[in-house]
Amino acid sequence: MAFRENMLYFAKTGTAGDAVTDAACYPASSLLGASYGSAVTTVLFFKDSTNTENGGGTNGKVNIVTLTHANISATANIHALIAKAVARIAANPGRGKVLTVVDTANSVVAEEFEALNDATQVTCTGIAITQ
Repeated sequence: MAFRENMLYFAKTGTAGDAVTDAACYPASSLLGASYGSAVTTVLFFKDSTNTENGGGTNGKVNIVTLTHANISATANIHALIAKAVARIAANPGRGKVLTVVDTANSVVAEEFEALNDATQVTCTGIAITQ
């Protein structure tokens, strides 16, 4: 079965099979938004798509991806730049693509992060499901 929409891929550093969520892939349409996490993190929110037969997710839960980047003291609008880059990636007009947003394990970041002072500083440091 072919995917009908693009998927956004995130990976942190880690060891496969260690029972820790080291990577995740979400439908672009499940992106809910981005928020300030700290001076060096931006948090992305996705509709939960776990534990359901139709991928509809669990009520009250969201999937959270934490991106770590340059300190706000170095780039005052870093959170807005990160959010805009992720929005551009999610808006890719293709269909059925897996779009790598940040793959920290393999030192890969989407080219949309090139507008940042040092795109290599953008890493994925957290993937979680919360309530």
